[in-house]
Amino acid sequence: MEIKEVLEEYLLDCRIRNLSKKTINSYNYQIGIFVKYMEAEFNEKDISKIKRVYVKKYVLDLQETKKSNYVNQLLKTLKLLFKYAVEEEYLDKSVMENISYLKTDTVLLNTFNDREVASMIDFYGKSNDFLSKRNQLIIEIFADCGLRAQEVRELKNENIFDNYIKFLGKGRKERIVPLSPYLSYSLKKYNRVKQGYFNNLRNYREIEDYLFVSKSGNQLKNNVLLEKIVKDACNEIGVREEIQRRSCHSLRHYYAQKLLKSGVNLYTISRLLGHSNIKTTQTYLNSLTNDEILNDVKGITPLTMLLSDNKI
Repeated sequence: MEIKEVLEEYLLDCRIRNLSKKTINSYNYQIGIFVKYMEAEFNEKDISKIKRVYVKKYVLDLQETKKSNYVNQLLKTLKLLFKYAVEEEYLDKSVMENISYLKTDTVLLNTFNDREVASMIDFYGKSNDFLSKRNQLIIEIFADCGLRAQEVRELKNENIFDNYIKFLGKGRKERIVPLSPYLSYSLKKYNRVKQGYFNNLRNYREIEDYLFVSKSGNQLKNNVLLEKIVKDACNEIGVREEIQRRSCHSLRHYYAQKLLKSGVNLYTISRLLGHSNIKTTQTYLNSLTNDEILNDVKGITPLTMLLSDNKI
């Protein structure tokens, strides 16, 4: 059976399991890279004739131009496809079984500091027009709730409760994050400005029931605008040079880092971020600098506490 045919079936299975359109498109793209490579390098289309050595050659070639994390993501998706092929009895055994993931370097995740986040909020908070208030609240929700860009775009008014936000996150899993008094106040102020703006439009019509909408009342269609909102603020306030990734996700890193510094346990942070694997959350520990780690344990080493308790 051709790999393309198995892929079509697998994607259909993903739709039946109600995976998100974004996930399905990602699987299609990632496996498509493998399909093209097998045809170009080995003139092979039949999934049952794919050899382990073919996959290893594929990985070696990818390593020349791609980072380990990216290659590992492609391997993860391929493993899912071949696992499906075995379950459907198209294969007796998966050639991916003994293909190991690449080792990845531990990279320090530099993220925004308190001053930079406060300055981003103030940048949009200077004006009281609809778009400025919308952009201000977008920054605040990223920083105070740690949501993903797509999750912010898909927020509806029905997701907002008195002291929490409940929504479907990545993988269509229900998630709840706290709604702070500060953010609750900002939401009310934004909704007043939003309603006033659309009431005053000459060609007023019913706006879509999303929390964040365009100036014409439609849902924000992609993440490009959200990224621009963050980058524009970063450029205006002068973010430190070492913060190379100036994005919505960097505000998510900031959120996780603040929780870590406040003593929130890793499991709780993982739940709040919507991570399916706590190992993903552990990477956020890398955002703590050496100075911060030393400062956190200053005065609380085992012997310091022992001597203090026993007053020796």
